[in-house]
Amino acid sequence: MSGDPYVYEGTDTLRNNAGIRDPEALSEREQIVSFQALRQMLKEPVLGNFDQTHFAAIHKRLFAEVYPWAGETRTVELWKPEIVLNGRSVAYTPPAAIEQQMRSALASLAQEQPGNLKDSRPAMRLAQNMATLFQAHPFREGNTRTLLAFMEQYARHHQQPLDQALINRVPSEIRDALVLATQGQIRPLSEMVRNARYSEEQRAHPVLGRLSAEAFEATRLMGAPRIVLPEPGTQIRGQVVATSYHHALVRQDREIAAVPLASFRVMPENNSRVDVRVLRNDEGLDRNRPREEVAQSQVVGRVLIPASYLMLTGQRPEDAARNRIEIPGPSPALADALKTRTAREIVADPSLAAEVRQIDKSLIERFGREGSVMLVQGSPEQAKSLLPKGQDLDEVRAVLKPLMQALVVDDRQQTLAQTQALSRDEPQLGRSV
Repeated sequence: MSGDPYVYEGTDTLRNNAGIRDPEALSEREQIVSFQALRQMLKEPVLGNFDQTHFAAIHKRLFAEVYPWAGETRTVELWKPEIVLNGRSVAYTPPAAIEQQMRSALASLAQEQPGNLKDSRPAMRLAQNMATLFQAHPFREGNTRTLLAFMEQYARHHQQPLDQALINRVPSEIRDALVLATQGQIRPLSEMVRNARYSEEQRAHPVLGRLSAEAFEATRLMGAPRIVLPEPGTQIRGQVVATSYHHALVRQDREIAAVPLASFRVMPENNSRVDVRVLRNDEGLDRNRPREEVAQSQVVGRVLIPASYLMLTGQRPEDAARNRIEIPGPSPALADALKTRTAREIVADPSLAAEVRQIDKSLIERFGREGSVMLVQGSPEQAKSLLPKGQDLDEVRAVLKPLMQALVVDDRQQTLAQTQALSRDEPQLGRSV
């Protein structure tokens, strides 16, 4: 960037304390440092009066380890292409006007309490001030992260904390909302504020305390089922839908059992099926048993295709019922056989053949016969349209293709056996003389 004193001459790489010239390496370093600072800031906020000095102090906390100019107002014009503006840039405030624009927005924040940020008007007011601060863009880099950290402290100070995990889940979305807000389209940003306030409030669970963002989202999509703490000594069997800070949430019929993570030898994975006993307070895991043996005894199987809890608008009741059917993954024995044995050898084992049939039955119940074939053999676009969002098609097909080969062999053998049985039962003619 020619004439920019913030970059190394002849490059677009920002000058930094480590002297890093590779932009990708610098970006990675910056992300790590700022993320660690953000986490620490939740425990030890930057103190201040929510004025310009306070705003600059937050930027310095986030980036002082990376940039020598952290916390200092920029002295150059900025231009950044934005997808939502078809490649155009936000009209960022010229350096000479930054101080006045910051003062105006921060004074507006200080004039009144934010109100209940779950309501439209308070969320709209906060979003408008955020848009003004974003357009000011007071620093050469790191403005969005500084703004969000500042607003998090502001909202928490006024007893209106926002769910940062929800806001930061897709960074490009929050940036797009901020960009649109500078163009007068405030609603996407204000809705993010409202949702983040609602989410933070809902994560305060009466049984488990504060839920992790993952656990809250999973239970929300399930229709907020009842969560119970099982009695010590109880044997819990079911599917892990999420893990929270200290518990694994295991689905059992219409309720969720919150099993302390201390009861597991290894961290249970989402969608795994577990069979685990809840430890008593004075009890620990048996350290004499091998780690792998204990872990295998707790995890009894995995779900290949999880149920889809998202109820689409206009979905028929029968479609909704189908979408809640899970496709079980192969047991360890079947998974090993799929890799090491032929289809004929697999179906020769009655227990493996029965498991193949059960998975096929679940597929047909969930997708129908045509859908099952499409999932295994159809075009990637067609197959992916059948799967829940984020499901890996290649991973699913790696299991289903050899399963279907075994199923074809089993069908042929059963047909042959039936034909032979029928021929034996038919009346036989005597030998011709």
